[in-house]
Amino acid sequence: MKDTRDCIISAARHLFAQQGFHGTSVDSIAKKAGVSKGALYWHFSDKFELYRTVLVLEIERMKDIFKSTFEDATDVKEFVRRRGMLILMAFEKDPETMLIWMDLLIQAKRGKEEFKNMAKDLASCIKKSMDEGVRIDLAGNRQESVFLLLR
Repeated sequence: MKDTRDCIISAARHLFAQQGFHGTSVDSIAKKAGVSKGALYWHFSDKFELYRTVLVLEIERMKDIFKSTFEDATDVKEFVRRRGMLILMAFEKDPETMLIWMDLLIQAKRGKEEFKNMAKDLASCIKKSMDEGVRIDLAGNRQESVFLLLR
């Protein structure tokens, strides 16, 4: 059985995907989770902390999906191609994943500082995983890696 916190996160994830961060109210999250607002605030200080929690869990899910691309990818183009296919498959399997990422990127582009910071943190996480996954010390990968990371 899910605990209260997990129910809140699950409800918030669904609503953030369907309505975006700004279109989702704390009231609607509490109602969908079947909890009081007080219970929601017991677990999360505000809506943004809950959103951040949903995104951290999304990052962890994507890391798990990406683990298989690290095993034998030594060519940057092959690594990026595999990673892209895994992303597309993840989005197809769970369209809410794509909607959550798109909402974050849209909010960051609109200049909201907290969303910009979150997007930067995500980019750092992706860069770190690429650093761990592709050996740029191999001839031919250095320039391609730098180019891909700067894009």
